[in-house]
Amino acid sequence: MDLEIKIEKLVFGGDGLGFSNGKACFVEGALPGETVLASVLTEKRNYCKAELLKILTMSPHRTDPPCPYTGTCGGCQYQHLTYDEEKKWKELQVRESFLQALRVDPAVFVPLEAADRPYGYRNSITLHKTTRNHRIAQRLAFIGRDNKTAVPVDRCLLADPALANIFLQKYFIGEREKNRTFKLAGDGRIVTSESQQAYGVQVGDQSFVTGSLCFFQNNLDVTALAAAKIRSWVEAAAPLRFIDLYCGVGTFSLLCAKEVPEIACFEENPHGIAALKENIRSLGRGEPHEAGFLCVHGQVEKTFPPFIRQQPKPGTVIFMDPPRQGIAGSLADLLAKENVCETLVYLACDLAILLRDLKIILSNERYEIKSVAPFDMFPKTKHIEIAVLLKRV
Repeated sequence: MDLEIKIEKLVFGGDGLGFSNGKACFVEGALPGETVLASVLTEKRNYCKAELLKILTMSPHRTDPPCPYTGTCGGCQYQHLTYDEEKKWKELQVRESFLQALRVDPAVFVPLEAADRPYGYRNSITLHKTTRNHRIAQRLAFIGRDNKTAVPVDRCLLADPALANIFLQKYFIGEREKNRTFKLAGDGRIVTSESQQAYGVQVGDQSFVTGSLCFFQNNLDVTALAAAKIRSWVEAAAPLRFIDLYCGVGTFSLLCAKEVPEIACFEENPHGIAALKENIRSLGRGEPHEAGFLCVHGQVEKTFPPFIRQQPKPGTVIFMDPPRQGIAGSLADLLAKENVCETLVYLACDLAILLRDLKIILSNERYEIKSVAPFDMFPKTKHIEIAVLLKRV
């Protein structure tokens, strides 16, 4: 069935939202202000998903995608939209999602901080196998819009230009490797997830040691913006202790809290812990314990609860930057039910997961949200980095 739909807004995920006979219709690739002809793909009682067939009235903010793979590659959702409009809609998506899910005070929102470079910002790229035969050299690929098709590309416009050659080469991929990640070091080297390799990066005026098997933010410029905001929150709290959960190599401990008297870092990745200790030593204060750092290796959900119950301390700030899947329900319950800190900061790259976790954390009314700060860490994609400041009531 084909429908003529007037698109009213962009929802989180990138679809245009319009209505037909009172039913919400989500149309991939359609923009607000456009009237489109769309074919219904799936229909539910309250909404339908539709495929864009023809633009009858075009938005003045529509632009030609510069990438030839936008129709098949699943990486970008906003190449057909001007960057100024993309920023506006991302900020609105965060605001509306928080207001609907958590009914927060509208005064808590701060404007989205944008990237200087909407293209060429990624210093890390993950590519996937195109064949299961690990004995032959093969081109690697992105995953397509259907979440299953391999899409080899000759160039990715989101990648730092220094990574250009990785898309053109063939690789022998180990039998146990599902994909391979390529990361750009500060000295121009490219390291891969094939094995652990240490390398250096620079965020603002802070140098870090990280590794090919460690997590590190892939947009260093916007990471510096997020760190500046979080540092302002930490300084305003003037804590006696800063706890960094899912700390990685210590990025936010060193950027936001290295002047706090006591810092406790929790990380499951052993390579991350090793790099963390190197980064602490780089401060010139000796070994981590001499510099006031406690480094705890292990799964956060298992190591943090006994620590905080055995060592409660007034004046504690907890910072969390978990993987995309968010925090475990058990950790969210602990934060909701026990007095573990006065200030909690949650940094997330998935809006839906963040709201899920915050609903639990706020369920016992021990905390209230004081600030919501979005950052465009991933221009031209649907993803938004969001920092949330919570204070104990």
